[in-house]
Amino acid sequence: MSDSIKQQKQVPNKELIIFLISTFLFTTMQGMVGNYRQAYLVNVLHLTSDKISLVNTVCNIICFALSFFYAMLIDRAPKPGKAKFKPVVTMAAIPAGLFTVLMFLTPNLAGTPLIAYLCLVTILHAAATYFANTINSIGIILSQNQAERDTVLTFRGIVNAIGNSAPLVVVLVVGLFKSASILATEERRFVFSAVLCSVVGTVMMLFAMRVVKERVVYSSKQENPLLGFRDIIRNPYAMLLLFSEFLQGLRQIGGYMGVFLAAALLGDVSKYILFGLPTGIGTFIGMLIVNRLLKKINSKQIYMLSAGYSMLANLGAFFAGLQSFRNPDSMLYQVIFFVFLFLIGLQYGATNLLPSMFQADILEDIEVKTHRRVEASLAFIIGVGGMLAGVITGFVSPRILLGESSFIKYLPPVDQLVDGIKQTVYLDQSYDTKVRMLLVYTIFHGLMILLASLPFFFYTLTGEKKERVHAQALAFREQLEK
Repeated sequence: MSDSIKQQKQVPNKELIIFLISTFLFTTMQGMVGNYRQAYLVNVLHLTSDKISLVNTVCNIICFALSFFYAMLIDRAPKPGKAKFKPVVTMAAIPAGLFTVLMFLTPNLAGTPLIAYLCLVTILHAAATYFANTINSIGIILSQNQAERDTVLTFRGIVNAIGNSAPLVVVLVVGLFKSASILATEERRFVFSAVLCSVVGTVMMLFAMRVVKERVVYSSKQENPLLGFRDIIRNPYAMLLLFSEFLQGLRQIGGYMGVFLAAALLGDVSKYILFGLPTGIGTFIGMLIVNRLLKKINSKQIYMLSAGYSMLANLGAFFAGLQSFRNPDSMLYQVIFFVFLFLIGLQYGATNLLPSMFQADILEDIEVKTHRRVEASLAFIIGVGGMLAGVITGFVSPRILLGESSFIKYLPPVDQLVDGIKQTVYLDQSYDTKVRMLLVYTIFHGLMILLASLPFFFYTLTGEKKERVHAQALAFREQLEK
């Protein structure tokens, strides 16, 4: 394949659209769990903070340990002429949909059997979605044209950001029918919403795997998969990204509070969309801004500038929210608060999009040095940072939120008979509870993003070096094609 061909458009519009819709709907399935699973444990199952921390910690550790083997399976060299990721997605799509629903369905258990069931379902859901998530890896190899690849990743990032927020709309719409007895409780609304997200997502993923193409050529030589892990650990850029992802992952403590803050301020978890929508719109616009800025400054500079901006936007959101609490009858401060949520979303454009581009560049750097493509193994190693952060946040967040000795002292809702129908009733939260929840949701979040930018002071795979590595990777693939 000549250099001129490699610089041409390789992905037909129809194929790109189908790929983007499929990743959008898969991310919607993930977003249903990510946005509402913890609310389900607190508000529906009424678990104590100790039990929630236990489930989160055990599952995070076991799931991460298992993903070590998952990564080796995915990174096995494909047979000549065969796709690497498409068969994996096809195999995992239905289980991913099934276990997304089961994350919101719990039999009438108590004590140890309940904890064991929750852990089992969570581990199986994590396994299914880990393999299904390779649909996002296809975005890296849809084109060998670097500029087109970055464009694909940009649009993939945009639709994934929207897809992650889409369950907020689904739950809101389902919540409009809560007067119907079949949807009167929060549990039933969660289950119904999960079914909708899962059925549509699974069908579209299976269809997309019949349409999309993988355009990067792989060596068919089978090698010890542990060598891939060794090569990644030796790569300084991968280690910097790992450390950054760990610090960024700690922001999940702030994100954990979002649905509970929405319930405290707005009276219903379904209204979390009023938080998620302005942030989601900001993320969408932020990614478009990042795509334009990449033509003028490099990805490292964009990431670091956005981190400083994030701290300022989160400070603004905190003080606007504080004024809203102090002046509950004034709509002005509420509007200003939602404006700041939009401004915070602009920063997500960088932190959601650029790590994927960094990984794509690091993959090529490793490919040039070792002649191996290690997409899944790199994701696993980078995920060490996310796993450690996940263990910490999963253990700490419920203890910060719930209980008399907690920092926030959130009061979970109760199910009561209202006009003869069992309904979920939300309790009033104290002023201090609201302020502390807001503090963690905004200022702590901004601080973690700022700290996550520090490792990039030492990241040098940009500019001419990045272009040189890409050219060398193309030359190696051309040899494989001969």
